[in-house]
Amino acid sequence: MLKKLSFTAVLGGVINKVEGNTDLRCYDAVPKDIPYPYYSAEFLGTIPEKSKTMEKDRYQVVIHVFTEGGGSVKIFDAIQKLEEALTEDIELPSDYEVTLQVPNGVTQILDEVDGSKHAVIGYDFVVFSGYKMKI
Repeated sequence: MLKKLSFTAVLGGVINKVEGNTDLRCYDAVPKDIPYPYYSAEFLGTIPEKSKTMEKDRYQVVIHVFTEGGGSVKIFDAIQKLEEALTEDIELPSDYEVTLQVPNGVTQILDEVDGSKHAVIGYDFVVFSGYKMKI
């Protein structure tokens, strides 16, 4: 029987890739009063991918980008760094493979009450976990 990949492995892979390629921190739980800029990764859900021969699942993640306010240049730079960082596949345990890593684009850019900027970017990761077999 094939074992499905835990969402924590996908989230961990995203966080490691973002931190490794942007030199900015990426949190799954944001500590209080940390300095800008930083990222925060949030897991949304898993959807089975239809395939006659393979076991695949789509993992949906959103990444929040937080920067200082005072114009849009800083938030745009942080978004671009994130998009460039995730042009490389995330790393997963050896039994699993990312077959598709798709950015869904910036869904919103917000001006926060404290004057900071906050952007939300969605990503989908389709993960192959094995071949289906008839018994």
